[in-house]
Amino acid sequence: MTSETARPAASLRPGPPVRLNTPLPAHGRRRRGEPLLTHHVRTAMARGFRPPASWSVPVAYVLPDGPKGEMPPLRAARAAADVLRADSPALALIAPTYVSRGTLAEQEERLDALLDRVAELAEEHPDAPAVLFVGMQWSSAEERDESVRRLRALLLRVRGRLPRLPVCGLSVPGPGKPRTLNAAITVAELLGCAGVGWVDDDVTLDPGCLSRLVRDFRAAGCRGAVGATKVPHTKDFATSRLLARAKAIAAPATGYPHGCCILVATDVLAGGLPGRYVSDDGYVCFRLLDPALPDPLARLRLVPDARCHYYVAGPAVETRRRIRRLLLNHLVDLADWPLPVVRHYFRHLLFAGMWPLTGFDGTGGRRRGVQKALIKWLYFAWFAGVGAELYLRGLTGRPLRAVEWAPYSAVLPLTPADQER
Repeated sequence: MTSETARPAASLRPGPPVRLNTPLPAHGRRRRGEPLLTHHVRTAMARGFRPPASWSVPVAYVLPDGPKGEMPPLRAARAAADVLRADSPALALIAPTYVSRGTLAEQEERLDALLDRVAELAEEHPDAPAVLFVGMQWSSAEERDESVRRLRALLLRVRGRLPRLPVCGLSVPGPGKPRTLNAAITVAELLGCAGVGWVDDDVTLDPGCLSRLVRDFRAAGCRGAVGATKVPHTKDFATSRLLARAKAIAAPATGYPHGCCILVATDVLAGGLPGRYVSDDGYVCFRLLDPALPDPLARLRLVPDARCHYYVAGPAVETRRRIRRLLLNHLVDLADWPLPVVRHYFRHLLFAGMWPLTGFDGTGGRRRGVQKALIKWLYFAWFAGVGAELYLRGLTGRPLRAVEWAPYSAVLPLTPADQER
């Protein structure tokens, strides 16, 4: 975003760059050896989705109050970076949320839990200083004012808990997590941070989770992406129990870092997430997946001893909307990226074990392999239906303009009893 960036701490200076994939254009594509039918279908699907080109929106950068009172929100990323640069941060951490997600007291409780992990990170990696961005999205003029009020309260809490931690609030019009991420990425690039990480407000991190992510990130030369290992828990909904069981058998696209708790090299995110991509972890995955390597996921590493806990699904209507959104994200990615990357993702991650199309997975026994294949075929039927819609929209020139944002209505705290199940 700018050539005037500060250098990260010497111990976090990134190693040699890795190859990054870039999306194909929606128009004017060349086949380059791609089968005619595949080229036609993917091109039509790509044209079937035409959102705004960028997530860019006006951002208010809220900084902690100084000795002379409240500091007015800043309107420029460079101005925020100039204030934060004095602490020479090498890593940027983002805690995105939004006003209607809960009460201020509930958001303070979730922030306190995250600050426990950030404190461990500062203690175990003192030569990898971090800056924390707290994002607060709003959807009306009243919520906009409330977002600034809450951010001031949360930043005051950060100063009380970790006075040496540089922190910045982001008041951002929503919806769309990429808007918050891009606002922070802009500042992180200006600061020359080696990595950018974020933690969703609906997960609970085990002690040491962040510090272990940073450990593995540094061991890999601050390149690629690392993510926490997700531990699922069920809510008191039939959909939650059903999907948890199905996921345990089918393991759909779970072998790479997910956006609920992830740390990514800043160059992977240079310029921010494009407006076409709602899925932050999907974008990171397709940027870094390399089928030419012996291990195509070598730059997308899950850290086994860095664990985060989450609830599977929610009410049926909300879950249906969320799955549709997930399928649209998959389809846009499969339409947009280079064919070798798409083939590997389809065959070995998204629909692995969907015999006879992608091979039989007998690692858990024949019965479990059959169950996995059946679940994958059911999922594929839904996937194909949504894909047909996107294809027809591309053919008829009536593209989808946005992917409906589909959050769950409530964030329930994970109790110790939940984490033991």
